[in-house]
Amino acid sequence: MMITILFVIFVVMLALGMPIAFAIGFSALCVIFLDPLLIPYIVPAKFFSGIDSFTLMAIPFFIFAGELCTASGLTARIVAFADVLVGRHFRVGMAYVNVLSSMIFAGVSGSITADSAAIGSLLIPSMKKTGYDANYAVSLTATAGTIGALIPPSILMVVYGSLTSLSVGKLFLGGVIPGILFGIVLMSVAYVMGRARGYDFRSVGRSEEAGMPYWKELAVSFRDASIALIIPFIIVGGIVTGVATPTEAGVLADASALLAGIFLYRSLNWKAVYEAAYRTALLTAVVMAIIGLSTLFSDILTRNNFQSWLLDNLALVSDNRYVHFGLILMLLFVLGFVLDVTAMLIMFGAPLAAIGYTLGFDPIHFGVIVVMVSLIGACTPPVGTLLMIGCTIAKIPLSNVIGTVIWYVLGLLLVSLFLMFIPEAITWIPSLVFDR
Repeated sequence: MMITILFVIFVVMLALGMPIAFAIGFSALCVIFLDPLLIPYIVPAKFFSGIDSFTLMAIPFFIFAGELCTASGLTARIVAFADVLVGRHFRVGMAYVNVLSSMIFAGVSGSITADSAAIGSLLIPSMKKTGYDANYAVSLTATAGTIGALIPPSILMVVYGSLTSLSVGKLFLGGVIPGILFGIVLMSVAYVMGRARGYDFRSVGRSEEAGMPYWKELAVSFRDASIALIIPFIIVGGIVTGVATPTEAGVLADASALLAGIFLYRSLNWKAVYEAAYRTALLTAVVMAIIGLSTLFSDILTRNNFQSWLLDNLALVSDNRYVHFGLILMLLFVLGFVLDVTAMLIMFGAPLAAIGYTLGFDPIHFGVIVVMVSLIGACTPPVGTLLMIGCTIAKIPLSNVIGTVIWYVLGLLLVSLFLMFIPEAITWIPSLVFDR
């Protein structure tokens, strides 16, 4: 009964236009005051217990690393390297540059919004100027932004690991192959759609304009972007070897980005560092507020045996665990239309992890798939955070991209469903490192 009341109030508040974080908190408060078994003092207790985690301290450090890379011009160097590598040789070369840049930048910040905003601000205007349709550029950039939470480091993996007491290092490594597959599928969809639209925009680089040998320009661009290629190994290597926790690895990433920006590129000054820290603080405050309120919501679900209720209803449909898993993913996909991905993971992460354990799925496999499908919601209207960022940069309404983004979303869904049946694709790399 209380679960029904909780969801009804939440949906009504969303329909009335209340911000998602406040809708989550308000619906939880209503149930607490209606349920005689719950005492109001659990509100501050659960809110602060939700954010009182050493592991979650990694979030601001990963965000700060992304901000420093953008401020120091490293993001532009990543795009330039990707352009030299794949942008010159293919009909839809800039589409490939977009995806490859997101895959490289994902190894620095771990934030889907930072990834999409940084890459989108550089490439969406350039793609429009070159001749690509705005809806094509926005849809590709938004869906490519999901890779930022799969290729390590990943803020969402940190959150999920904190909620479920799973190894963050294993979750990081479990996201590598899915992240690469997301990139390959997005490039494939971009190619097919580009051919259908008659795109053939091949960029001319400095090597062709100035007579510089191609290999030399590739070497220079690789050198300029090398910090972005090294930072992921610092982060993941520190975690999997036990030298550093996720939080300490985030500090190492910040130090690397800071030193590179000040001494190597000489593009960072203290004003830029202060502004990057200020933006990090604002974004961290928003994330922590969502985490705290969502933890309260999740606690109410757990107290009311949400996982048992959901399992009982799934059993009415089928007794096949893969059917149950598929229905859970369908539920997450639908919820993604109206929920922020971070809020959704915190609200349902722990209960769903318990269901996955009951169904007999490997917890790392189950967790990575849940994160993957939750991410797709960031690309679907009406909430679609990544879609909103892209539309804002391109200065077009959200309605313009719906017909285009659906093909990229379908591609990502197919990858997620494919990996649901092949756990080894996710657990193989973690098993090589941790199960020795």
